[in-house]
Amino acid sequence: MSDHSRAWPAEMDAGDRVRHVALTRTMPRNAGWIAEEADVSRDTAVKYLERMADQGELEVVETADGTCYMPDAVTQFLRDVRTLAEEHSVDELTNELRAIGDEIDSWMSTYEVETLEELRQSIGREALSADDRRERLEIIEEWEYNIQVREALELAISLQRSLTRLDANPRLESLQVVRQSNRL
Repeated sequence: MSDHSRAWPAEMDAGDRVRHVALTRTMPRNAGWIAEEADVSRDTAVKYLERMADQGELEVVETADGTCYMPDAVTQFLRDVRTLAEEHSVDELTNELRAIGDEIDSWMSTYEVETLEELRQSIGREALSADDRRERLEIIEEWEYNIQVREALELAISLQRSLTRLDANPRLESLQVVRQSNRL
């Protein structure tokens, strides 16, 4: 267990801690590292990590550090879409889409490009200083992120429409009760 023990909330049991640590990583981590961060034994971590992998929540990858675990990208994306649909109105989602569009339009105007690909290609211009290249690389990263967020927002709006047609509450309060009973 960890020498730098975290102050985990009392209501978080070992499984909750392993889940939290494993699902909040962006890089693959081995069971020992996750166990230390979650303040559990390695065997306990392995038990929960294997269960999460079997349920499709984690990907298992082999690295120089051995068998490692990382959040499954598709599962995480779908969770994000669901969270957006549950926690925001269609108007809020639409406003965020508009803000993303405005930001992308601003970059297109600032860097005199029509597409993300054109901005990528502009990095090689000889007239650019190192700082200008670095700035453009940061904008490329933000633009790519905005594209991912835009896709999630569009799907969340679609999910809300589908739930409305099915006469289901988009905020899915009744499903929270079902989720809690499934944990029992």
